[in-house]
Amino acid sequence: MSPGAPAFFELKIISPDKLLAEARVAEVQVPGLDGYLGIWPGHRPLNACLGRGEIIFKTTDSREERVMIKSGIIRVEASKILIMADLDKND
Repeated sequence: MSPGAPAFFELKIISPDKLLAEARVAEVQVPGLDGYLGIWPGHRPLNACLGRGEIIFKTTDSREERVMIKSGIIRVEASKILIMADLDKND
C-alpha cells in the first residue's frame, strides 16, 4: 500500500440503464481481456478494458458481492473505482 493511501475504495458500477452497485470496498477483482485483475488500496491509477466475467468485490465489512458483465471499462483512482459495464440482454 502506498503511504497515505486510504484502506478502501469507493466503488461504483454502472450500466447504461442503472446503477448496479455502490459500496466502500477493500478489494476488487475484474475480468480483464487477458485474465482477472486484482485491485487493492494503494493501486496505481489505471484505465482498462474488461471482458466477460464476474466483478467480485469485498466490502469493508467483509461481505463478498458479485456482478456478471459482458464487457466494460474500469477507471481506478487513488480512492475511487468506476466501472462502466455492459450486461447481457437477458440480465
